[in-house]
Amino acid sequence: MSSPAGALDESRWPFLSSMLWGPAVLVLVACAAILYYGQEVASTLRQSAAANARAHGQATAHEIRGFLEREHERLEAFVLEKAPEIRSILDYPDNWPAIDALQTSVRRMFRGALAFTVTGADGRPLFEDFDGLVGPVCQAAMRDFAQAVDQGSDDVVTPPIHPVPDAYHFDLISPWTMEGGESGLFFISMSPHRIAELLGAAEHASDNRIVIVNRDDPTLIEISAVGSRDAMKGEFRLEPEALVAGHFSADLDGTQWRLIVLPDDTALEATLTQVYVKVSALVIVLLLISATLLLLIRRHEQRNSSLFTRSLQSSVNRQRAILQTMVDGMITIDAQSQILHVNHAVTRLFGYEPSELVGNNARMLMPGPDSVAHGAPLHEYLSTGEHKVLGKGREVMARRKDGSLFPVLLTLGESVEGEQHIFVGILHDMSAYRDAQRKIAAQAMAIERSNQELDDISQLASKDLQPPLQRIASLGESLGSGHSDALTGHERAQLKSLTEEARDVSELVKGLVDYAKVERQPVAAPVVLDVVLEDVQRDLATTISDTGARVSVEPLGEVLGSPQLLHQVFWNLIDNALKFRDPDRPPEIRVSLEKDAERADNRIAVLVQDNGIGIAQDRLDGVFEAFRRLHPRDAYPGMGLGLSFCRKIVEGLGGEISVTSTPGEGSTFRVSLPSAV
Repeated sequence: MSSPAGALDESRWPFLSSMLWGPAVLVLVACAAILYYGQEVASTLRQSAAANARAHGQATAHEIRGFLEREHERLEAFVLEKAPEIRSILDYPDNWPAIDALQTSVRRMFRGALAFTVTGADGRPLFEDFDGLVGPVCQAAMRDFAQAVDQGSDDVVTPPIHPVPDAYHFDLISPWTMEGGESGLFFISMSPHRIAELLGAAEHASDNRIVIVNRDDPTLIEISAVGSRDAMKGEFRLEPEALVAGHFSADLDGTQWRLIVLPDDTALEATLTQVYVKVSALVIVLLLISATLLLLIRRHEQRNSSLFTRSLQSSVNRQRAILQTMVDGMITIDAQSQILHVNHAVTRLFGYEPSELVGNNARMLMPGPDSVAHGAPLHEYLSTGEHKVLGKGREVMARRKDGSLFPVLLTLGESVEGEQHIFVGILHDMSAYRDAQRKIAAQAMAIERSNQELDDISQLASKDLQPPLQRIASLGESLGSGHSDALTGHERAQLKSLTEEARDVSELVKGLVDYAKVERQPVAAPVVLDVVLEDVQRDLATTISDTGARVSVEPLGEVLGSPQLLHQVFWNLIDNALKFRDPDRPPEIRVSLEKDAERADNRIAVLVQDNGIGIAQDRLDGVFEAFRRLHPRDAYPGMGLGLSFCRKIVEGLGGEISVTSTPGEGSTFRVSLPSAV
């Protein structure tokens, strides 16, 4: 318990209370942070101004270089196109109408062209429209260029841009060669106002001053946004202090010029002053508010700080627990592929302790050349910004501590902390998956061998069993018809039974062969069901006529499948409807699309409805089983394979088949098939 004097002292000097030192320090730290933030903002503004100058300087230099290259390319094309006119002028140098026409073409083609000259192979002018203004720089450039071309040099340098009093220009040169072997140079002097336009556009976009100076004398301005040196009326030089740090410069290849970007220091300093004023005002306001409210919020601040700290620590602990209990390995690395952190799953997968990994290169875990541990994918991403490795799983080979290799699926993510790039990799062991793939491949090969053996057996049954069975049946019929008088009634009955059983076995063998063939279905292709149903009705036309049946088929559309197999499906369904008809009424068969079928799975459902004898509910589950007969063979012939064929075909095409029925009223078969639309 505090003494009265102590309580009095605290009431007189509340800000000297020991409990307020922490908040006071926080206020001071906040003020320091604000000042630091202001300094960082100022630094960022300076860096932004420098980056802006650099970016626009590089872009402008690139634009000017591209302009010069395009002009030379256009000149080469122009010389090829105007070769006949040049030939004509060379033959008749006094043909001034032809020279004037060529001059008009030059000035129409090259905006800013001042004059042109055609030289011989030695670089000396053969004719010109300069009116004697070809200066020594132009003449030297023509001779040097001609000499380089004559010597076959691969390093032919474009003449530099150069000033001439009262005719400031730069030169475009292109060699020409006539059919007779005569050659020379086509020389155009261009006004720099196009370059001045590019500088003006760049200044407008960047809010910086951009000029071109002489490379040998950086203070001498050659071109600015207002024009070239002959248009600037004497304002030719920069102040030396303008070339101090802060500007950006780039030499223009093939010229004697250098491009310089000069940021607007006055505007920048004004902006920085505003930042400093605002930061100072913010610090003063913060101090005043803090001094007024510090005593009132002291305990509340401490209580919230404690709760926040506990909550934050709890959240960190939960996240750490989640990461450590992940089934997949998690590893964090920096831009140089140095390991920063691993979870327990990495220890389990690789056999290393965390202390053996942290600080080492991730190459010790993933040594393959295609792994991000080698750094090339990360460096490419950091330099280009293209997300070729982030967020995409890629399989790489990993190496355990004992040296054994195993496949892992690596998924890489990125976290930017300030200017540092941290990459988080999730490693999923693919060993079990690869083992499963190998087992599936082995099972597929086993199934293929089984199918081949089944095919061999069915071929054997078809070739070796069918002929004897057919001969037995034919012989039985022959004996029964030709020697019936010599046989007793019991013998004739036995012979008839033998004949029927031989034919039944022959049909059974044929059914087995057909059943085995259904396993190997061709590649699905678009099939028009209306055409298939027309063929089915044509094949069953005799049976339809004999039974007095009425078959109606609505438009069905296209599905994916095989015409032959779908023909077999609908032939069996309609044949069954004709076979299992009600003797008291003519058969009525209707084939239509299910109107309210769901199309979310991109299928269509075809209904085959009849008014036959129907199927009992307790027998519906067995109608699609092979050799399952619901009626005696003497009443309804067949081997019980038709509907099993339908199910195998439909399911093999990725569809489904089902049936609903009411005894005495009829049955409805529903065939669902992949739509071709």
